[in-house]
Amino acid sequence: MTAVDLAYDDVGEGPVVVLLHGHPFNRSMWAPQLDALREHFRVIAPDLRGYGDSPVTAGTVTMAQLAADVAHLLDTQQIGTAAIAGLSMGGLVVMELATAQPQRWWALGFVATTAQPVTAAEKADRLAKARTAEEQGMRPLAGEMAARLFGPAPGEALTSQIMAMMLATNPKGAAAALRGRAERPDYRPLLAALDTPSFVCVGDHDTFSTAAVTEELTGCLRDPQLVVLEGVGHLPNLERPGDFNQHLLGFLDSTRHTGA
Repeated sequence: MTAVDLAYDDVGEGPVVVLLHGHPFNRSMWAPQLDALREHFRVIAPDLRGYGDSPVTAGTVTMAQLAADVAHLLDTQQIGTAAIAGLSMGGLVVMELATAQPQRWWALGFVATTAQPVTAAEKADRLAKARTAEEQGMRPLAGEMAARLFGPAPGEALTSQIMAMMLATNPKGAAAALRGRAERPDYRPLLAALDTPSFVCVGDHDTFSTAAVTEELTGCLRDPQLVVLEGVGHLPNLERPGDFNQHLLGFLDSTRHTGA
């Protein structure tokens, strides 16, 4: 499958940091991070294929194909090296990029994501959700996700923002990526071979990336910096943006001198 040209935000100057959103979101979920990082780094936040303003491909789009689109974007911008971080599905795309081109990245960020291989039950669930999205639109999936996304006390403005973002997602694009996630490989042995500095951030109320899921991910990484934010669900960068930004900036500042 040929790479597509992605829509993206590009702010700031300095070492490049790439931020990859999760499903079924878009690049606007990184707005607090663009504001915080732009004074120190050049920050690029694309809409992955099928999301936001990027092209939609129906059928199945694998995590490797999403990664190839991001690599294509950096190639067209003549960016040879970068730090890259992703949330949830975006973290899977980071795993694809990190293991395909390990020398390209001076730092890796994994936010509310998993390295666990797909199970038969998860595969069936993702394929069923893909069918639902195509047949009924995004509302059933968005409603189900919204009930699990947040910590115990999310603000109404945030929950409304996220619901609107999910409902605006193209159902065909979401379905294609859901099918692609159902085909993802086992990243654990690939991650274990990396020596790139890594940052892992989760919320302690995340019912997707639980403590057990996160422990398995950090066990695959060489000396990861782990941050667990209290009272936070699956979107730590939006529920606690100040704390998240402080931790991410500290990690990036400490690694760019040795890894960039």
